[in-house]
Amino acid sequence: MTVTAPTLHPGSRAMIIVHRAFRRETRVLGELIAAVAPGDVRRARVLADFLDQYRAGLHVHHTGEDELFWPPLLARVDLDADIVLRMEEQHRHVAATLEEVAARTAAWRDGASAAARDALVTALARHRAALVEHLDDEERHLLPLAERHLTDEEWASTGEHFIEHTPKLQALLFLGLVLEDADDDERALMLGGMPAPARFLWKAIGRRRYANHVRRIRHDDAPSRLGTALAVVLGGFITYIGLAYLVAPGANAPSFGLPAWPHGDAAAFLTVKGVRDLASGLITFTLLARREHRALGWTFLAMAAVPLGDMLTVLGNHGSTGAALGIHGLTALAVAATGALLVRSTRRR
Repeated sequence: MTVTAPTLHPGSRAMIIVHRAFRRETRVLGELIAAVAPGDVRRARVLADFLDQYRAGLHVHHTGEDELFWPPLLARVDLDADIVLRMEEQHRHVAATLEEVAARTAAWRDGASAAARDALVTALARHRAALVEHLDDEERHLLPLAERHLTDEEWASTGEHFIEHTPKLQALLFLGLVLEDADDDERALMLGGMPAPARFLWKAIGRRRYANHVRRIRHDDAPSRLGTALAVVLGGFITYIGLAYLVAPGANAPSFGLPAWPHGDAAAFLTVKGVRDLASGLITFTLLARREHRALGWTFLAMAAVPLGDMLTVLGNHGSTGAALGIHGLTALAVAATGALLVRSTRRR
């Protein structure tokens, strides 16, 4: 029951678009969780994390209505007060089903047993039934009432409340959820009500992050475990080399493989190498921490040019062939192979 007639108030239209996302995600989550094999803890944690985000988003959405919609409506309606009171009661019921979902999620997250999975699917189905019943009732009876009694500022207040009480990156995720099934007019409505900086943020990083979210959640596009492990090892190795050149540049310079190295004031060039390697390590761990495995893969493929260039520099200056091939050459190969593994395992669908 989601009909967006052109005569609806923009606030009602926006609310219906948001509701559509909640309906879809509860259905999709139930299907995805039911398909997780017993013992697949990695997949269970991915879906459990998103289920936690969904619960947080729905809680903020309903809290905004509780605090900003129901009080002014109750103050202005008379015979229709029962509709608002029914909404309040439905919110309490939906919140109770969310608490059960939270408990079942915690029981399933770390063990991923079949019994815990099935209990979570059942709890999520109960939650979805309560939620859909509430959303249908709200769209059929509450929104027409709100159109007659709420000001434009009051309509806008719930969106402002959501943004204020939601971490920015998580807000971008929910914007992606809301826009996923929106048509051109609906997208214009939702984005048009946002400040220009927020629209820029969505276009700059929000769309890409949401595409990554969809691949991870719905397609189980997990990064290669081997590629991730190699990235950790290589990131640790290059960080260590960078620190070593910053702390004791002269002691580490001979291992590079060149027949001679800078001394005196010219030894500052060794510090430059230390900064370069340390920065490479920090970039690696930053992308790992952000779970940007695909971006890390492409970064590694590009960064393979650094040890490759080092190898050619050593060979071109009559340095140690063993160091050129055994250190720099193998490092270039390892970095490129790790990048290829990460890109391949997180390929776009």
